[in-house]
Amino acid sequence: MPRSREFSSGDDRGYSGLIEESGCHEPWRVRSVAALSLACVLWAGSAIAAKVALGDGSDESPAKIGPLLLACVRFAGAGLLLMLYLRVRHALVPVERSDRRRLVALGAFGIAATYAVFYGGMRYTSATETTFLVAAEPILIALLARVLLRERLSRLQGLGMAAGLAGVYVIVFRGIVPTFEGTVAANTVVTLALVFESYASILGKDLVRRYDGLSVAAYGMVIGSVCLLPLAIWEASMRVAWRPGWPEIAAVVYLTVLCSALAYGIWYSLLRRHSVSSMAGFLYIQPVLGPVFAYLLLGERMSVWTFVGAAATLAGVSLIALPERKRRPASSAP
Repeated sequence: MPRSREFSSGDDRGYSGLIEESGCHEPWRVRSVAALSLACVLWAGSAIAAKVALGDGSDESPAKIGPLLLACVRFAGAGLLLMLYLRVRHALVPVERSDRRRLVALGAFGIAATYAVFYGGMRYTSATETTFLVAAEPILIALLARVLLRERLSRLQGLGMAAGLAGVYVIVFRGIVPTFEGTVAANTVVTLALVFESYASILGKDLVRRYDGLSVAAYGMVIGSVCLLPLAIWEASMRVAWRPGWPEIAAVVYLTVLCSALAYGIWYSLLRRHSVSSMAGFLYIQPVLGPVFAYLLLGERMSVWTFVGAAATLAGVSLIALPERKRRPASSAP
């Protein structure tokens, strides 16, 4: 999912890059609110759809789709759909030769590496815990920006980073005292994938300052799927009797068409008319509805520690997203 002042080409989560805000913003209208709410509701269901397609780690049903193939099909389809949309609107921005290596690195790292690891780990954990870990990505981005770019954080943002990282720890290890069961290892793998994606946001910072964000996202999706293609073919060849059912096919279509193509089209079309800061509040729909969808559709329940970690994570993200207070000019005393 896109975060404040960033763009993501994955879920909801996809890789991220910083976006410059436009100085001219329109007032919110009912149709715009409804469209952005729809996009966030669709993103809230992305983890559930991925679990339907992937199954559990113990599920060897021939209907289930491997993580490499799922990532490849999803982003190949979404990238081509976005390119077609941009082409029809004459909005597909060509990339200069000097920037192509960085764009390739962005697609290979932010899509291929991220989602090969992300979907691999997601098979062995719950959609609920995955949703809350994805919600913590702005904290990881802020941490990497502080380490790699020496970006400064206010005291409140530093407190938010500490609270958010503590929340991630509690979710990953399912408590204060770490346990090393299979789900903990899977949560660790999912978090590692989010670190990859957060690092991709640092790589893409300059690109999305010079090019349209949706064009960069479309290019990145296609490049990432090309990188995944040989591994996806190998993975599919290892399944002797692979027969995806209608639920799995519907899940792939949902991820490709609705979560990646439609939702990001809505996000970027509204981004031209509204500030990122005013749009960011809608993103809290995802960690609220995601666990509800997981309970209704998959029968998942939240543990006490998952709830505690989620609360700390969302509080941390809220503090990270706070704009810095402008310094007041010193008053001239008589």
